[in-house]
Amino acid sequence: MKILVIDNDKLVARLMQSKFEKWGHNVVVLHDGKEAYDLIRREPFRMIIMEWELPGMSGPEICSAVRKMKRSRYCYIVFYTSKTDKDSLMAGLEAGADVYLTKPLNTIELWLRMKNGKRLLNLEDELREGPGADQVTGAVNRASFRGFFRVIMAESKRTKTTGSLFFVTVKNYNTTFTQFGYAPAQSLMIETAKLLEANTRESDLLARLSEHEFCMLLQNTHWDKCRVVVEKIYQQLSNITVYFEDMSLGVDFVIEIVDYPHGDMRYDVILDQGERLLYEPEIPHYQEPAAGS
Repeated sequence: MKILVIDNDKLVARLMQSKFEKWGHNVVVLHDGKEAYDLIRREPFRMIIMEWELPGMSGPEICSAVRKMKRSRYCYIVFYTSKTDKDSLMAGLEAGADVYLTKPLNTIELWLRMKNGKRLLNLEDELREGPGADQVTGAVNRASFRGFFRVIMAESKRTKTTGSLFFVTVKNYNTTFTQFGYAPAQSLMIETAKLLEANTRESDLLARLSEHEFCMLLQNTHWDKCRVVVEKIYQQLSNITVYFEDMSLGVDFVIEIVDYPHGDMRYDVILDQGERLLYEPEIPHYQEPAAGS
């Protein structure tokens, strides 16, 4: 699990890092609250363990800011402080902390709290991968789509009908995440999902298959009959601009198509390994003007 430790006492932070790494976690340590917040904006952490009083930005301020972020996965937050009064406890919990510990830290208690937190995060992961929608874009999630497509494939084989899958991959998702952080990268996916959803029929289904890939299911529609839809989507995505705070981003993407059923291929093979046709827009040919015109 990826954990961020924030403490202005370098010795305490180093001891916790050593302990957590022995427990098998990936640990990042920072000593300044503002620096930590800037990193959290760029990178998602599953757990944050921090001191209350920090330079630059206090623990409760960081906690409140994290809770306002629209993240697809929950972040478990542990406070520890020498404050023992009821008002401080309430302030920490109201800021969104999951656990409030007092100094000096008890190693066994901290381990148990982290174990409980990990259990909660594992449960969330199971629910996230189960039936439902992607929390960021609102599209159907991967697990639900695979189950639905399995049924659609069986029905298509039984009725001898065909359909199409359009895969839209946002190629600059990873570079945007690396250069600018999590939130701008998710903004790319949110705006792309809105555009794709606006071009679906009631019988179609939009799913987010991975962090950077969507799939549109068009039932009873062979690729040749829906080329105009793909052309429209291609043009709109080419012209879209995503605004996030003080930056603007374009969507760098590719569209791939496959018809189904596809021979004897299973539904999961079509989704994960099936050969896809890369869509390339037709470029109008220049025609020489007639002589004398």
